[in-house]
Amino acid sequence: MTKMNSGQFIADGNEVDVEVGFIPDFVIGFEGLEETNPQMHYWFRSAIDSASADGQFGILDSGGTKTKHAAAINGFAPLDEIALRLMLPNPAGGDDLAAALPDAFVAGTAQPTARTATALGTVTKPSVGNENGLVAESTTSTGVYGTEPTWPTRPGDTVTDDQSNVWTMREEKLENRGILGFTLGATGQTGSDEWKWVAFAADKESVDRDMANFDNA
Repeated sequence: MTKMNSGQFIADGNEVDVEVGFIPDFVIGFEGLEETNPQMHYWFRSAIDSASADGQFGILDSGGTKTKHAAAINGFAPLDEIALRLMLPNPAGGDDLAAALPDAFVAGTAQPTARTATALGTVTKPSVGNENGLVAESTTSTGVYGTEPTWPTRPGDTVTDDQSNVWTMREEKLENRGILGFTLGATGQTGSDEWKWVAFAADKESVDRDMANFDNA
């Protein structure tokens, strides 16, 4: 079954990451619907799979005149930002928040950022040989990383390093998180324009053969 999704956004002159739920095979974008002369954009994923393909970054139809987007910065590109993330308790409550996978603790590196009421703190994990299945989040930050402490073994327990930084132990919950969709380049749209888009993905691989004169007789 063919997948389809649609949505809208207001352009701001910066690159736009559009979450679709899948990487589309075909996108139609309508730009400036609030204006007298709106523009249409078309993009085929199959074109960008070949570095030399014509129109690989999409086609602009402006007043019936069609031009090819010359580069990703003024056209379209696939977006795949699914990656393994560390899930931590949300300071504001509700669903867990995703954080990048932490680096191992190194003494003397830059000062960590403490957890706030709305944002996660810096996360580290015990160094090699000291692993205990948990990670540590900065909940009070007063200086650079101190000497690696003896890490507690229960989630929620705290430990203070010799620079008075307080670390709270967290479960190491990992999930694949991120977004799938397409990216619209910064110069491919005008700031404050209203966009509507429709994206499609096929349920099978495209057929690259020329089937125009196929004879099944």
